[in-house]
Amino acid sequence: MRSLFARLHRRYGPRISGAERQRRVKDKLALQPTPPTIRSPTALRALAVRRPKVAIIGGGFAGLMAASELVAHCEVTLFEARDRFGGRVLSKKKPSGIVEAGGELIGYNHPLWLKYAKRFELGLSVITSDTNFDALELDMPVFLDGHKLSDGQMKRVYHEMDDAFGKLSRWAGRVKPDKPWRAKGARKLDARTIAEWIASLDCSKLTKHAMEEQFSNDAGQPTTKQSLLANLAVVAGGRMKDQIDAFFTQTETLRCSEGNQELAIRLAQDIEDKGASTNLSTPVRAIRIDSEGVTLEFSPCGNGTARAPFAADYAVLAIPPSLWPDSPNAKITITPHLPHDYYVTMGTAVKYLSPLKKRFWIGEGLAPTAISNQFGVTWEGTDNQIAPPEHPVELSLFAGADVAAEALKHYRPGDQTQVDAFYAQQIGSVYKGYVAHLADQPEFMAWPRDEWTAAGYSCPAPGEVCRAGPLLARGFEDRLFFAGEHTCFAYFGYMEGALQSGQTAAAAIIKAIDKQPEALGTARTSNSVIGSGRLAAAKP
Repeated sequence: MRSLFARLHRRYGPRISGAERQRRVKDKLALQPTPPTIRSPTALRALAVRRPKVAIIGGGFAGLMAASELVAHCEVTLFEARDRFGGRVLSKKKPSGIVEAGGELIGYNHPLWLKYAKRFELGLSVITSDTNFDALELDMPVFLDGHKLSDGQMKRVYHEMDDAFGKLSRWAGRVKPDKPWRAKGARKLDARTIAEWIASLDCSKLTKHAMEEQFSNDAGQPTTKQSLLANLAVVAGGRMKDQIDAFFTQTETLRCSEGNQELAIRLAQDIEDKGASTNLSTPVRAIRIDSEGVTLEFSPCGNGTARAPFAADYAVLAIPPSLWPDSPNAKITITPHLPHDYYVTMGTAVKYLSPLKKRFWIGEGLAPTAISNQFGVTWEGTDNQIAPPEHPVELSLFAGADVAAEALKHYRPGDQTQVDAFYAQQIGSVYKGYVAHLADQPEFMAWPRDEWTAAGYSCPAPGEVCRAGPLLARGFEDRLFFAGEHTCFAYFGYMEGALQSGQTAAAAIIKAIDKQPEALGTARTSNSVIGSGRLAAAKP
């Protein structure tokens, strides 16, 4: 999605040169930590005899990145419940072009995404600048409570938001984004909500309302349920050299030309080429941990048969908390019981993808970029994809929090008739020719109703950063480690967070192997785990 402030900034804000942006991207990449290696002579000798077995549960960006980092040191086996890789990243190849049904926009401040795009030779396209719409004299409407903001109102909102976000960014500079629970006064900051911060600002009611809508729609949770510390962490994570507020302006800038899911496919192929085993349509139903390792049990596949239990030395759980044992949509059990203190709140998010016969909005004097707290945000999903004139185009819509929940009320599995009627009214109130120009039935991406997701993406509630953060960083029972955007407070909610978290989980396992070479004892069976011995947990 494209946030309100980012759109206003592209319209009213200052611009930086391509050379300056390139320098900042290069500096951001240079700040990435060097992955740990196994240095202990004893551990290296043990690895020459037998490599530790690591099971990875989840074939999204997080699980695949963990596998990519571990495959040089360990015997890696990845299990994914779906019949595809990518998780909440899903690129649909449609007559209109490649349309992102899940995670979509990449930032200049997303170093791992950019690094791996270069490694796998994936193209990146820049989203259309709002100034391009100005050239055609197209209006980019913003509605709050049904009221269309004038150009003067949008300018005022932009400047007041710019001032507020500058202050928030300077405040975030005192927070270590990867371990925000260590910040001075962390518990008090974590107990506060972003709603309280907005209420404290000296700005107009209109701007406060606009910020409320931006934070809730973008994060998938009402502002009263968002930790202030979590927001400071993600702002700190997005900063760039000489641009402390880059989170607000550089996070929604690029798309992958081949589709974002192609990165997952390339990662999977790469780890397979290096000796890892990947297993699609293989849902893990249980994880059992003991002093000797981890055992996985599986749900039956389509043919009704279940795979035999799988034993490993370590496991990486790379599925969202919405599927964990204590969640209403639980898909897995963990023994010993995983304490609820590990859980991070997941937000609500949906997409609605509409194939259209042509860019009819131009004839209406409108850009495809509209914002309304009645339906969310829209943009052209086939933006910057060259195609013959007879090809359809796509209007994409994203909604989070209460707006998404309202749409979900109209959804019935296998029947989106009521959803279509809901959006026909909402979108049609802005784009009058919307229904008449539909080329086919739209697709409603109800991620909170998806069997293997059951949510949008994470949004830490008050108190959760300090409670869950250190636990997720430490792992569970010295054998189970965690990956997923919900574990990466510097980039929670973003594809970059998933990539970073996979790297972090892999690093924790490599450090454990390096610190505990004596644990590399006799395996209990030919398919089993490292011998007994507790592993020293790294300090979070």
